Amino acid sequence: MIDTKPADLSVPFILPQMSLRGNLVRLNEVSTRILNQHDYPKNVAKILADLLASAAALSGLLKSDGIFTLQTKTSGPISFAVVDVTHQGHMRGYVQVKSQFFNENATFQDLLGRGYLTFTIDRGLNADRYQGIVSLNHESLPEALEHYFTQSEQSETRIFIASQMTEKGEWKCGALILQQLPTQKMNEDTWPHMEALLNTLSDEEFLSSEISNEDLLYRLFHEVGVQVFESVPLKAQCRCSKERIRTFLTSLTADEIEGLFEKGQLKMTCEFCNHVYKFDHKDLMTVH
Repeated sequence: MIDTKPADLSVPFILPQMSLRGNLVRLNEVSTRILNQHDYPKNVAKILADLLASAAALSGLLKSDGIFTLQTKTSGPISFAVVDVTHQGHMRGYVQVKSQFFNENATFQDLLGRGYLTFTIDRGLNADRYQGIVSLNHESLPEALEHYFTQSEQSETRIFIASQMTEKGEWKCGALILQQLPTQKMNEDTWPHMEALLNTLSDEEFLSSEISNEDLLYRLFHEVGVQVFESVPLKAQCRCSKERIRTFLTSLTADEIEGLFEKGQLKMTCEFCNHVYKFDHKDLMTVH
């Protein structure tokens, strides 16, 4: 049975007549929870929302066990951004901001500046780690992602990304990716036709909770035939824990640990979910 819930799902599909595969992601609870864990300026939050949707869509398209990470390191006010997705659909993300003072009309390039975007697939200790890098000298995130796949993977790709904050302070975001099926040839008019179809899609329609994923895909691709597969639920889920923090502290000397204490308490904050972990001396007696 195919899910009809429109948000917080990764929905794979194929367009067999066009030799294309794709993935559709629309987020609401996931993006709202992750974005509201920090007090980001609105235009910074929008970039993180776009990265969340993109990472989820790419992860679903790659279909690889392990952790998929999308990361930027740049010279602009947003100096660093990272989003990761596990193969179970657990997501987290955050950005580092150099300054809290922004022009509300600042563009993607204004906020990130020069730098690079990294794709990483970590399959664990017993498997090779894949990493790809693309320079961030593009006007938008879709352009950067499309350039990476075309140049580095020799796989023609198109991506539609949208995000917006509602009046209630919720964040809706989504991404739709189309990619050439491996080993299959395409007609020369395939991409112009697909681009024309995507150009008919408005942000409002794409993010509407009143339109199911299946209905959205049918509206776009019914003329060429679309086959939708079982969706994968997505969840905002940080991987931090008190035990992970304790393990990190074992890498420090006793003097370094002691230097972190203030008024008899050591506090460590997770950069992703902003949760504060508190330790007293008794908690750390076994660290050294």
